[in-house]
Amino acid sequence: MLADLDEQVDLGRLGPALSPLSGTRLERRERVLAALREVAGRGQERLRPFLESSRQEGLVRSWEGFAIVNRLLVEATPAGIEALARRPEVAALALESELPVPSLASQRAGQGETATPGRTSWALEAMGAPAAWARGLDGSGVVVGVIDSGASSTHEQLAPGFRGGPKSWLDPDGGSAEPRDTRFGHGTGVLSVAVGRNVSGYLLGVAPAARWVACAALPDGRYSNVRVTRCADWMLQTGQPDVLAVAWVLPTGGCDRSLRPLVDAWRAAGILPVFAAGNHGPGERTDRSPANYEGVLSVGGLTPEGDVLPETSRGPSACGAGPFPRLTAPGQDLVAAFPLGRDTYLRARGTSFAAGIAAGAAALLVQSHPEATVPELETALGTGRLDLTAALARLDGIRTAARSRR
Repeated sequence: MLADLDEQVDLGRLGPALSPLSGTRLERRERVLAALREVAGRGQERLRPFLESSRQEGLVRSWEGFAIVNRLLVEATPAGIEALARRPEVAALALESELPVPSLASQRAGQGETATPGRTSWALEAMGAPAAWARGLDGSGVVVGVIDSGASSTHEQLAPGFRGGPKSWLDPDGGSAEPRDTRFGHGTGVLSVAVGRNVSGYLLGVAPAARWVACAALPDGRYSNVRVTRCADWMLQTGQPDVLAVAWVLPTGGCDRSLRPLVDAWRAAGILPVFAAGNHGPGERTDRSPANYEGVLSVGGLTPEGDVLPETSRGPSACGAGPFPRLTAPGQDLVAAFPLGRDTYLRARGTSFAAGIAAGAAALLVQSHPEATVPELETALGTGRLDLTAALARLDGIRTAARSRR
């Protein structure tokens, strides 16, 4: 059972403290984390006597606290849950849920239209990555995170870029000490098009010098609100990437705001989340959350011919956002890593991989202007077709204007 407590941080009221004029990006992040931790610690401590006495009575077995939202995961008997619901500190309860995640399209090498994937991704030239590399922008000093099925730290494209150590990987269910991926291989593929090292003659990664961190929230391709909460909290407090690829959508259509507080906390802390639009098109109103939240960066797919990938989910957004998807990036006939072996590849398709490519592009923007805020990065990436050269030029202008106001 997930229990959200009544006292929560009003991130909107932190606005002046999070202004680009109020310190470095890391200093602003620490302010957000300090506020979240203070409120969570205070609220959860008030409930501790009840939890301790309930455990002695056999009503509560265990609990775990989070800071990204003031939330507790409580294992309790039905009577314990009823008692918890009556507590004045508790604002809302949600049952633990695990549901199938809608398919995120990909093709393994040896299947589909051709026998093997190409060795050079057409996406790189189409979006202007070589021109950015010529400027010395390759993702150096930037960390990209992924909440997905997992990630392979042994694949040749990802092994050199893993940040390493206990603060770079979390397996909430399996508890593996080293990064791993499941038979789906989804997280490995998404990461590879973002930060693949472009080795062994394969060119696929937009930000090949960026490092990566990962959390296995969907190890079997199934959405769990508990695993996602754990991974979201870990990304904010421990992993702390600069860019976060969220290449999945909620199992149900429409506007589901259950993840909105998590997304808002990431953005306030200077972590840019990049969301896959989903593969439920081409009909209208096929958008899914969290990609359809107001103000976030949702990414649809493009074909090599420049058309929108047919299965890309379309708006108008059920959450009342602007254009949906906001951005389109290459999402068909891509080459991506697959964790079957250290040098196994697949032909990839879908908005998941388009989101990975956009996350790699965002990493280059972060490298070019490390103090850029999340809204500035989103504005620079723009709307419509992803054009990295234009995005970098826009960010140059945005940051020049910001410096002139100091």
